[in-house]
Amino acid sequence: MTTSSEEPAIHLVIGTAGHIDHGKSSLVQQLTGQNPSRLKEERDRGMTIDIGYAEFPVNERIKAGIIDVPGHEKFIRNMVAGASGVDFVLLVVAADDGVMLQTREHLQIMRLLGIRHGLTVLTKIDAVDAELQEIVEDDLREFLQGTFLEASPIVRVSNVTGEGIDTLRETLRSALVNLPEREETGVFRMPIQRSFSIRGHGTVVTGVPVSGRVSVRDVLEVLPRGIDVRVRGIQVHHRQSDHASAGHRAALNLTDVNYRDVHRGDVVAAKGFFSAASLLEARLEYLPHHETPLRNRMPVRLHVGCADVRGTVVLLDRPHLLPGESGLVQLRLDEDVVVAAGDRFVLRLESPVITLGGGVILGETRWRFKRFRDWLNENIAAKEEHLGDRRRYLEYVVRSQGKKLMSLGEVALAMKEKPEDLLPELESLRSDGRVLRVGKERSWIHRDMFKQALKDVSTALLALHDRDRLQAGFAVASLVKESKLELALVEAALEEWVRRGKMTQLGNRKFRHGDWTGGLSKEDYRLVTLIESLHKENLFASPIKSEIIAAVGKPEKKVKELLEYLFQMGTLVPITADLALHREAIEEAERRLVRRIRDSGPMPSKEFKDIIGASRKYVIPLLEYFDKKGVTRRVDNERVLAEGWEQRTQGESSAPDD
Repeated sequence: MTTSSEEPAIHLVIGTAGHIDHGKSSLVQQLTGQNPSRLKEERDRGMTIDIGYAEFPVNERIKAGIIDVPGHEKFIRNMVAGASGVDFVLLVVAADDGVMLQTREHLQIMRLLGIRHGLTVLTKIDAVDAELQEIVEDDLREFLQGTFLEASPIVRVSNVTGEGIDTLRETLRSALVNLPEREETGVFRMPIQRSFSIRGHGTVVTGVPVSGRVSVRDVLEVLPRGIDVRVRGIQVHHRQSDHASAGHRAALNLTDVNYRDVHRGDVVAAKGFFSAASLLEARLEYLPHHETPLRNRMPVRLHVGCADVRGTVVLLDRPHLLPGESGLVQLRLDEDVVVAAGDRFVLRLESPVITLGGGVILGETRWRFKRFRDWLNENIAAKEEHLGDRRRYLEYVVRSQGKKLMSLGEVALAMKEKPEDLLPELESLRSDGRVLRVGKERSWIHRDMFKQALKDVSTALLALHDRDRLQAGFAVASLVKESKLELALVEAALEEWVRRGKMTQLGNRKFRHGDWTGGLSKEDYRLVTLIESLHKENLFASPIKSEIIAAVGKPEKKVKELLEYLFQMGTLVPITADLALHREAIEEAERRLVRRIRDSGPMPSKEFKDIIGASRKYVIPLLEYFDKKGVTRRVDNERVLAEGWEQRTQGESSAPDD
């Protein structure tokens, strides 16, 4: 471990573990000269109820603190809270008792919480002879096989006589000097172990930051309550400091909040990076000593950071979990918690109070997952595989949203990073074709999920065609309702299908599927053909609606349906509520109109009657149609070409004559 020559590296936290009355608190007092018990009840009862703390100087530049966690079974939740920030553990076993039930449980919890460094202390050697000490130590070594303490020293001590304490102190210091240093990377987050008030200072919260760095005057928020606070002062290992970092035993003096409104299990964090969630993705390891499988939807208590909440565990990839197995799960909690991917947790039963297992948090979600969904389980497993690979984990964060778009802010919240820091990675994934950006705003979706959305929109359009065979095409709103996808995603899918030539965009933003092979009945086809011929044979003298009804010999409702079909297909173009023209008439009138104005300048409106050879009944509505379309513009009683008219014509109307 490297240290600065300018200030000590104060960032090591040592935890104790072991059965009740095996001498953990007495050992801490022997090592440090300080009584870690902070509650009168603890001192009176001679046992640790809550988390105690004592300083342990390693050398001039490296200092550490020992967190004395409870050993009694009913105080396990406090033990987990204390262990959540531990770098190094002292497993304490009394020579007159040996390995006990809580010894096993504490070691299991330490392993589940990801602690990888420690040593074992055999206490109360004054209570047994040398032969029994040897037997107990042999039993201990057998017990520790296969654990992270397997190769670590076992030091014998007496808290009564002080025998072995100096040896333990030096062994511990030697181990701590070589301990890997915690990184300050990430966004600041600290689970709160205690909240209290100091006269003249106000609210103080304590804990061990699990990521990032905080400085005096920083603005933070207390979650899940969403209370904005400012850091007035900081202590690290009981000394004033201008900052605290991951791994520090820290106390933060906060403004703008009453200590009664902050509770153990809350989190104080950099503002805007974390959210509270009650649905968590996780990998759960079920401890091997259990005799029965862990069943789906089992009620549990979740211990993560300093939080302790009830919930149920949903097994996603298997019907049940056998002892010693691990599986992907969704934790459905009764209360919100604040976590990040990579956080370790422990699950316990509430009655009887036993440890079931634990594992690692892989993400948060807004949805209750259905079991045995391959894509979902693949996605969670991919998150787990890429926890240490920021770019690939980001990809699967986007993919985990399924067929829903994520804004840049939502992606940043899921990743616990600044949006501007994530954007280059997202653009890189987009360049590789892994994710897509949809719409004008930065809304992101994984390519696999966009492919599924394309299929959904295609299926939805065919279903609409099948239900309403007289409709030539369907509006976007109908497709949103049918596909159950959000508007921006449906629009992006339609744009892609049109680009591929699999769908056609009709007038009025309606869409027709290229694979639609159904359609009009023989009778409807006959009637549609008749109506079209009535308009095509009389391009500039088309019949009005009443004349069409008379010619077709069908009820008005039926004729309206047939006309709407022709409008959607673009065969007829409605000019007024009562009048429509064939598209060939519209194209020809537009071509003549544009040529006239382009060649000779402004055109008197009455002149258009002679240009197309139609009566006034058709001329005025047609001119107003072209005005509305943006081809022409009325100036007094004349028509001129509107600005940008070239983009609004049929194309051939602007070409020179042969």
